[in-house]
Amino acid sequence: MFSHINFQSIGVSDFDRALEFYRDKLSLTVERDEPYEQFGRWIFMEIPGARTKLHFMPRENEDKTDMPALVLVTEDVDATCETLKSRGVAIHKGPDDAPWNPGTRWAMIYDTENNLILIQTI
Repeated sequence: MFSHINFQSIGVSDFDRALEFYRDKLSLTVERDEPYEQFGRWIFMEIPGARTKLHFMPRENEDKTDMPALVLVTEDVDATCETLKSRGVAIHKGPDDAPWNPGTRWAMIYDTENNLILIQTI
């Protein structure tokens, strides 16, 4: 019935800071960055080769989230964490084996907007 999710929104309070983090630290590409009267900007980020986009939605505060706002999949969580650390990204938790699914590795980071991001294998 459905083929994919077009986009998922994530709250940001600073568009430029978020764009730089997702582009320069997580290696996403900018699919669209245009003025948009209602929200200030219309920004979509893409994982190269993926069909689902990430959309930045303005939010009023920078309170840390305690539930993942985004789950990213990688083939090697440990190697991904090493790459992120070399780019200045602090690893919040992990990498570790997932107690909820044997064989799954996971880690967590916060983006510049205090959104919690789960990184995992499948």
